Amino acid sequence: MNIRTTIIMKIILRVIAALLFMQIAVVSMAQETYTFSLKDAIDYAMQNNYEVIYSEKNIEAARQQMKEATAYGLPQIDGSADYKDNIALPTSLIPGEFFGTPGEDVEIQFGTKYSFNAGLYASQLIYSGKYIVGLQTSKLFLDRANVEFFKDKVAVTQQVADSYYNVLSTEEQLRVVDTTLTITRNLAEETRITYEVGFVEEIDVDQLDLLVADLEASKVYLDNQLSIAHAYLKFFLGLDITDTVVLKDEMSGLIDKRQNSEIISQVFDVNENVDYVTLQKTKEIRFMQVKLEKTAYQPTLAATINLQTNAQRNTWNFFNTSEKWYTSSVFGVSLVVPIWSSGERKAKVKQAQIAYEQMGVLQDQLRITLGLQYQTALNEYFNAFTVYQNRDKSRKVAVKIFKTTSIKFSEGMASSIDILNTQNQFLDTERAFIESGRALLKAGQELEKLLTKSINP
Repeated sequence: MNIRTTIIMKIILRVIAALLFMQIAVVSMAQETYTFSLKDAIDYAMQNNYEVIYSEKNIEAARQQMKEATAYGLPQIDGSADYKDNIALPTSLIPGEFFGTPGEDVEIQFGTKYSFNAGLYASQLIYSGKYIVGLQTSKLFLDRANVEFFKDKVAVTQQVADSYYNVLSTEEQLRVVDTTLTITRNLAEETRITYEVGFVEEIDVDQLDLLVADLEASKVYLDNQLSIAHAYLKFFLGLDITDTVVLKDEMSGLIDKRQNSEIISQVFDVNENVDYVTLQKTKEIRFMQVKLEKTAYQPTLAATINLQTNAQRNTWNFFNTSEKWYTSSVFGVSLVVPIWSSGERKAKVKQAQIAYEQMGVLQDQLRITLGLQYQTALNEYFNAFTVYQNRDKSRKVAVKIFKTTSIKFSEGMASSIDILNTQNQFLDTERAFIESGRALLKAGQELEKLLTKSINP
C-alpha cells in the first residue's frame, strides 16, 4: 500500500468516526431522563398521554359544533358577481310581417357584448323548532364531551398506576434474585474450595452450580420483563421509547399509603359514577332527538332580502361612473307549514321514542352492574389486604429458614438438597409476597376508580 492510499484510508476512517460520534451525540441529546413519583407520573400523563390529548380535541370539536348550531339561526349574508363576455351574440329570427317584409325572416341580435351583475343576498330565520332543539342538543354534546374527557383521564390514571406498580414489583423481584444470586455464588465458591480439600462431595458443588444457573436465568427473564414494563409505562406517559424513567416511590411506601387511606369509608353513589353520568348524557341527547322529530310538525318562518345591480355595455367601461347601473331589490317572507307526510313524521317520532326508552333500559342495567362491580371491588380489596398480610408473615419465616439452612450448610450440618429446597421456598414466598403487594395496589386503584366522582356540567 502506497503513501497516498494510506492517507486516503486515514481520512475515510476519520470521517466515519466523526459521523459515528455525531450520531451518538444526536441520540444522546434526544434521550431524556424523567424522575416520577406516582402522583408526578399521573399529572404528567394528564398533559401528554395520547388518549387524553385526543379526547381533549373532542371537546374543542363539540364547541365548534355548538357554534355552528348557533350560527344557523343568525343572519346569513352571501354576495355574488357574474361577468359575461358575449363573444358572439345569439341571433333570433323575427317574422318579416313586423317590418313590412312579409314572407321573409329578419335576423336580429339582442343584448350587449359585455354584462356584469353583482348581488347581495341576506336571510334571517325567524322561527324554527328544529333550530331551537338543535341548539339545546349541541349544548348536551359539549357536556357529554367534557364528561367523556374526564372518563378518559380516569382510565389513563388507572393505566399509569398499574404500569407504575408493574415496574416496581418487577424491580423488587429482580432485587431479591440479585441478592440471592450473590449469596448463592459465594456459597458455591466456598463449597468448591471445600470440595477441593475433600470435605464435601462433588454433588454438593454441582447442586449449587445448578442453583446459580437457575438464578442467572431468572435474572435474564426479569431484566426483559422490566424493560417491557418500562416500555408500557413510557407509552402511557406519552414519552419516547428511548427516554429513561426513574421511579421515586417505593412499593412499600405506596402500600402503606393505600392501607392508611380512607377509601373503604367512602360511600358509593352510582349517580356520580363517570360511566353512569356518561350514559345519562347520552340518554338526554336521545330525548332531544325525540323533540327534534316532533318539530317536523311545526311551521318554519324566515325572511329574505335580495339586492341586485347590473350593467350592460358594448364597450368595456364598467368603471366609468357616468354610465348607468340598473339596481333591483326584493324582500320576502317565507312560511312553510307541514300538512301531510303519509305517516313519515309519526314513524320518525316513534323510532326516536323507542331509542330513548332503550337508553332507559341500559341505564337500569348499568345501575345494577356498577353496584355489583363496587361490591366485587370492595371484597377483592379486603381479600388482597388479607392475602398481603399472610404473605408477609410467610416470607419472614422463609427468610429465617433460608438463612439458618445456609449457615448450617457452611458448617457441614445441612446438605445441598436442603439448600435447594429452602432457597426455592424462599424465592416462591418472596415472589408471592411481591405479587400480593401489587394485587393490593391494583385492587385499591380499581376501587378508587369506581368511587371517583364525575364532573356534571
